[in-house]
Amino acid sequence: MTSPLKDRSALQSIGETPEAVRARLGQELDQFWAHLQTRQADWTRTQPGREWSPAQEAEHVMMVNGSIASVTRLLVSDKELRPMPQVPGEVKDGKRQAPPSSLPSEQGAAWDGLEAAWTQNRALAEAAAAQVVATPGRTFWHPFFGELDALDWLRVMTGHIASHRLLLEKSA
Repeated sequence: MTSPLKDRSALQSIGETPEAVRARLGQELDQFWAHLQTRQADWTRTQPGREWSPAQEAEHVMMVNGSIASVTRLLVSDKELRPMPQVPGEVKDGKRQAPPSSLPSEQGAAWDGLEAAWTQNRALAEAAAAQVVATPGRTFWHPFFGELDALDWLRVMTGHIASHRLLLEKSA
């Protein structure tokens, strides 16, 4: 089932300004990483009430961070924006579903090498975030929120990390 677009005003609670959103992003990255470090014992075990293991959650979050970093870099650049398909997101049992391109592998992120992968992914996310400003008129389609500017995409990244951290914490 496809979903009607969510109200973008919900993104405002993440932060009003680029600086505030960057600060919140840093906090969420810290908290997500701190939680991941507590999950070695059940790293590859599918969690109660979830379809993914902590390894898969971590891999998915890093994949999405990389994608959003690319989108924000594009939006703050002077590169031409080409029309993209505007495919609404899918909802299953009341839960938003990850697009196929962001689904984790069956094994998820390897515990060995996680710190290096996380450090690299975090640096990518923070470098992109450092460039973000509001870009009204330069937007990119999001399957659940519609057309978003660079600042809203940074809010989405921040909220996405927080959401998966909370899901992981609940499943611990």
